[in-house]
Amino acid sequence: MSLSPTDTSRYADLFRIEAREHLAELDAALLALEQAERDAADSGGASDSARNAERDTHVATLFRAVHTVKGMAAAMGYRAVEGISHALESLLDRARAGSVTLDGDAIALLFDATDALSAAVGDSAQGIDDPERADVRAIVQRLASVTSRASGADDLYASVDTVDRTDNRTDNRTANRPVAPLRTAYLETPAYGSVIISANAHTEARTVQVRLAPDCPLKGVRTLLVLARLRALGDVGTVRPPQERWSDDDFDGTFTLLFRGDATPEAIEAAARAAGDVARVDVRAGDVRNERAAERTGERGAGEGLRHVRIDLRRLDTLVDLMGELVITRDRLLREAERAVERGADRSLARAAHDTARLVTALQDEVLQARMVPVGQVFDRFPRLVRDLARDLGKDVQFVTEGREIELDRSLLDSIGDPILHLLRNALDHGLETPETRRATGKGSTGRLLLRAARDRASVVLQVEDDGRGIDRRAVLQRAREKGLLAQDESEVGATVDDDRLLQVLAYSGLSTARAVTSVSGRGVGVDVVATRVRALGGVLSLETIEGTGTVFTMRLPATLAITKALLVEVGDGTYAIPAAHVVEALELDPAARSERGGREYLELRGEQVPVLRLRHRFGYAAGGGEGYVAIVEVSGRRCALVVDAMIAQQDV
Repeated sequence: MSLSPTDTSRYADLFRIEAREHLAELDAALLALEQAERDAADSGGASDSARNAERDTHVATLFRAVHTVKGMAAAMGYRAVEGISHALESLLDRARAGSVTLDGDAIALLFDATDALSAAVGDSAQGIDDPERADVRAIVQRLASVTSRASGADDLYASVDTVDRTDNRTDNRTANRPVAPLRTAYLETPAYGSVIISANAHTEARTVQVRLAPDCPLKGVRTLLVLARLRALGDVGTVRPPQERWSDDDFDGTFTLLFRGDATPEAIEAAARAAGDVARVDVRAGDVRNERAAERTGERGAGEGLRHVRIDLRRLDTLVDLMGELVITRDRLLREAERAVERGADRSLARAAHDTARLVTALQDEVLQARMVPVGQVFDRFPRLVRDLARDLGKDVQFVTEGREIELDRSLLDSIGDPILHLLRNALDHGLETPETRRATGKGSTGRLLLRAARDRASVVLQVEDDGRGIDRRAVLQRAREKGLLAQDESEVGATVDDDRLLQVLAYSGLSTARAVTSVSGRGVGVDVVATRVRALGGVLSLETIEGTGTVFTMRLPATLAITKALLVEVGDGTYAIPAAHVVEALELDPAARSERGGREYLELRGEQVPVLRLRHRFGYAAGGGEGYVAIVEVSGRRCALVVDAMIAQQDV
């Protein structure tokens, strides 16, 4: 059974999103399986029950993910995706049975098949679906060749559009295989939601309520599958809610239909469950009107309400924009209420304004929290990339992630992927050594690459750390000198630079220490792209490196760009906002604490000499005035004293 073209266009984006989640699960399971096989090889091939159980778990995860993608593709009518999934599923089924050994070559084939499946998913969602295309046929035939050698079967490619006859070893949540007769049943029926009267007058009318599993992907598509199964047994009449509601955010997968036919309640339930991802089926005498009445009286299973909904990001963005306007209005309301009280108005006005402000603040926190998502959603992209690049470069790398649960604003999350990618590629190509080089320097043959997220006050810290060779300052300065990027006093090759200056040199556009252009590096892009993007996001990039030991790149970013707290200060006739996350303290300027050194003004603060920046001079105002206050700000461990005329307030902006 497949959907009509109109239905397909409605569900294409949802299919792509759901399929990508399962593809990410495939990548993670394949990486874990490859690591398990490598560990087994390192132990001399010794086998034990724990290792076998781990392997079986990974294979089962792969099988379930592929099986689900195949079912969704079949429902959507995406034949290329269905064909690759079917061949991949067959190979994994043989692996579960033990007739296919997942050695290095087999795992490499699974990686290639996953890449092909991912490409086919992207093409199908854009309306490109050609199962006869050369690359699709090639990967299917490679998979079929391995499977047929294990089972003695014929080429599996011809069976892509036939009934799936592999034994079902999964539960009802994954039993979503469409069968051939249902294609005809669906195509020959009128539009869903219409009343079909073709049964004999004496046929009993029954109400069937179906509740899909809470984590069922593509609930609208699964509903169509259930209806097609039931149509094979009898006539399906009015369906509530109607089909146009199945793609709504509030559709929780519960629907009711009128069924006419001679099938027993047990047969009706079995047919519905055979569609897969069905949690509950209730068959009752009567029509849909009775069922709607039951819903109005609350006749539902306790604790089975919908817990999560999908929300279009554009709606969240609009909500945050409106929230920002509301916050500004809240602050204005508070100021006007206080002024009104000062003019003699009743204090009840101020109390009402403060109550409103409290509720707006609570609403603001909830709206911002709704945009926060774990950084793990970005981190999950990289294990496969690191694995592939390490193999291309001939390096053994252990990739570790930490802090995946740390939450970041969705808009920021979408922007940090490229900077992290550049830093990982830089570490793999320039930082980590080959196994031979590491052994020669007394290190283990396997390098360690760490991607970490952590909270630091109102900021999120992202770090890429490797235990490689570190950055060769001499080589960097040599290349910078060759390109004329250094000042005269830095042009000597042997000049020493601290980490901050080294980062500035590395961030020069076009600078690369690679002598040859490869698919990984050598074009002078990388650190400059990262530094530019981090600055654009309101963050700071820093570097620590020790030659022969390793390198750490640190990105410090605000947790959200939507609304932030700021310290409002007055300079001249203007009002300026300083991000509160960077303000350490605010105090009156003590002239006795001032000093000058090398033509630069400093402020002594508890034994520390803090450089002074007078904002009047910076912004072009005349000197003097009321420069009587100082805001001590800190970024990446570096402090500065900003001299202002007055402190106004702390406010959300």
